[in-house]
Amino acid sequence: MITLKDYQERVLDSLRDFFHQCSHERRPEAAFRAVQLKNSREPLPYLPVNTVGLDAGMPYLCLRVPTGGGKTLLACHAAGIAMRDLLHADRAVVLWLVPSNTILDQTADALRDTRHPYRRALELSCGTVEIVTIEEALRLSRATVAGQTVVIVATIQAFRVEDTTGRKVYDQNGSFSEHLLNVPADRLEDLLPGADGKPKPSLVNMLRLRRPIVIVDEAHNARTDLSFATLGNVLPSCIIEFTATPARAKHPSNVLHHVSAAELKAADMVKLPLRVITRHPSQRDQLLADAVLLRADLEKLAAAEAQQTGEYLRPLMLIQAERVDACEALRDLMVSKFGLARDEIKISTGKLDELKSVGNINSPKCPVRFIITVEKLREGWDCPFAYVLCSLKETHSATAIEQIVGRILRLPNAQAKRHPDLNCAYAFSVSESLPAVLNELREALESNGFTSAEAERIIIPVPQGVLPLGVQPRTVKFTPDELDVAVAKVQVAELGGKVHLNADTHEITVFVPLDEDETERLKSCVRTPEAQARVVEMVEVVRATEMAFGGSGKTRMPSPYEQGFDFKVPLLCVRENGSLFEFESTFLIEHRWKLSEKDAALSSSYNPLQRPTGKAGYVDVGAKGEVLTNVLQETSAADFVGTLHQQVLQLGGAGDWTLETLIAWLDGEIEHHDITAGESAGFIRKVLRGLMANYGITDVGQLALDRFRLRDEIEGRIQEHRDSERKSTFQSLLFPDSALAVSEERAINFKTMRYEPSWLYEGGFQFQKHYFGVRPGELVEFKKNRELTEEFQCAQFLDGLPEVKFWVRNLSQKSTSFRLQTSSDWFYPDFVCQLTDGRVMVVEYKGKDRYDSVDSEEKRTIGAVWASRSGRHCLFEMPTDVDFSKITKVIKLVARQV
Repeated sequence: MITLKDYQERVLDSLRDFFHQCSHERRPEAAFRAVQLKNSREPLPYLPVNTVGLDAGMPYLCLRVPTGGGKTLLACHAAGIAMRDLLHADRAVVLWLVPSNTILDQTADALRDTRHPYRRALELSCGTVEIVTIEEALRLSRATVAGQTVVIVATIQAFRVEDTTGRKVYDQNGSFSEHLLNVPADRLEDLLPGADGKPKPSLVNMLRLRRPIVIVDEAHNARTDLSFATLGNVLPSCIIEFTATPARAKHPSNVLHHVSAAELKAADMVKLPLRVITRHPSQRDQLLADAVLLRADLEKLAAAEAQQTGEYLRPLMLIQAERVDACEALRDLMVSKFGLARDEIKISTGKLDELKSVGNINSPKCPVRFIITVEKLREGWDCPFAYVLCSLKETHSATAIEQIVGRILRLPNAQAKRHPDLNCAYAFSVSESLPAVLNELREALESNGFTSAEAERIIIPVPQGVLPLGVQPRTVKFTPDELDVAVAKVQVAELGGKVHLNADTHEITVFVPLDEDETERLKSCVRTPEAQARVVEMVEVVRATEMAFGGSGKTRMPSPYEQGFDFKVPLLCVRENGSLFEFESTFLIEHRWKLSEKDAALSSSYNPLQRPTGKAGYVDVGAKGEVLTNVLQETSAADFVGTLHQQVLQLGGAGDWTLETLIAWLDGEIEHHDITAGESAGFIRKVLRGLMANYGITDVGQLALDRFRLRDEIEGRIQEHRDSERKSTFQSLLFPDSALAVSEERAINFKTMRYEPSWLYEGGFQFQKHYFGVRPGELVEFKKNRELTEEFQCAQFLDGLPEVKFWVRNLSQKSTSFRLQTSSDWFYPDFVCQLTDGRVMVVEYKGKDRYDSVDSEEKRTIGAVWASRSGRHCLFEMPTDVDFSKITKVIKLVARQV
């Protein structure tokens, strides 16, 4: 089983929250807004589908995950989340749409393989599963569909009437006669009629009856009017799209969660940065030689890596030839000129695809090291061993370079390598213009799901003749005879942090563009014309890089992070047996507490006999255990989710439930790592017996019908008791003589932490003191009325404060951020500042409408405790109502006390 990465857990948490809110509030737009606010994003409007057959209340959302982010694995978990948190069902029909037949075969094979991580994830989230294609789905029995989750892997084309397979989906099929037996009366209108006016036994009617969960995996062609109408034919319960490039025009995607490049890099999912080497077209053979040599060096590093870790790795090089008819000649050249073995080189073009006969390219027995292509590699081919792209074409089509760049981004085994050069990708290209190549690669990365701002940080150009192995980006290495260290120390000091000198290794690093005077100063540090030319070349590369991404190319100050400044922030800890441990939730419930002795009464608003439905009516259990339903009338309160729940109940059957089996089911559905199974089961038993007594219920089957809503109610009640216990312990820790302590012995250092924002500020204001550069992460500039947000104004105030040396936008819900434990969860303050006198200040801005809330009061309290236990080294302030004078006052007041 693959352990999910932190960012993947965040994606699934967003999806889970969305469906949970949908089930309770019945409004996808409200759920969409709530999740965005929780993720610290300015809410975008939710755009309901507007197509025949698709109800406007049907949840339609998109999860944006760049290439290499594990979309298929996430989709496996998403199916189960939709099933349990939206449909409130133990099994479902999932319609899994892919963009092509090639991807269909690949996906179906992986999901069928009981040893494959995708299959294991699917079983973990959905229980027993059956994987079928459309052709196999045409023979599905009712027992198969009713007894487990059925996943139908298909292309959108398979549901179009003009397609041969599509006609079979809609045609009368005797296999589905049993599926339509005893259809509830209120569902008949949902089914397509046959010639006799009765529901036609067909695959499409089985799907309409079962309300499938639709997973759309990178199916860009599923966004056309025709495709949306086609999806409407199956009456989906929801549509979840996984893509790197959400639609923005017609049928725009509702992006619920966006994974950033920084998150992928921090999770060791992708090879970044992408290092770029260019040569003039006249030096085509030399460029190829450089790339071949670099791949060989990477293989040597991989061999050393294998000795240390046991991980087998064989770096591959993808070569983009000029024309199809040039591929064989290119292979002959590589064999004759570079002494490569012919079986190490494969050609993959439209008509000649030698990769098909390779087998497992990851096997140590496979000799392949080079793959020659022209426009793109065959669809579905995926190999994380691909490290190097060498393009010998002077002009490229956008789709070709986009597709090939995507092949070299995945990091083998999603695991960081010990040698840093094995964590990067490499692109060689013939071109007369470096900016043109950088722009081309930037567009390719954007097409693979990265933003333009992310692409700017991902691509690092390397000067000609300087291979990147063992050399830091934008660095020139000189010989002792070339570098005048004494002069360099003086000049580098004058350049004010824009350049770094390593006198021991004779290296000079340029961080930012330099003007003419600064370039001359740098040239004066070296003695020979050749060395001066290399200095000029490095400066030009830095300037060209910035201009290629829309920058001015003018000189600027490097960020504090670029200059290598430490940024240490002490943590709030618990001192225990002479050691310091970060104060976190486990310290709040270390004592034994008896859940089984707590009040088991649920909210008075919950009535197990009055289930919310989209149509007025009832669902009950008959004397023989059968499910009884009756529709009374349409009401103004009819809603999509309520109707969906009623329909799922009708299909689910009453089952053979006893009190103990229902207790076991509920206990397994509710997470309670801090509570023993005996305690939780005892509490659940009290809840059920209380409900049966209060509502005169004699058949447990009636409660079992409502088990998903009951699960949510019990889970909420347990959380209330848990919060009460935590609150009590939390309050006791606030006293002056408690074990809470703050010491620089336990601190985070932003210099060594990964800054992984889900998105970057891209407005026009130039922040001068932000630790990671002019673009803070996750900072919203404008409200809907185009007024500046109060939080943004707070950031501007801190940036202009003389006492602030530098500051960072502290990211919410990220493990690499500064955080404080409250009685219920982690608190991530908005800003962390390093003051010029060495102290640390934390600032949390609160709007006037929220300043006096219980949550804000608790955050002020724990912030004050953190500051007080630091011996005046740390400050905490919570300004409100755009009054930032408190920040200045606390800085000066505590300074006088020190």
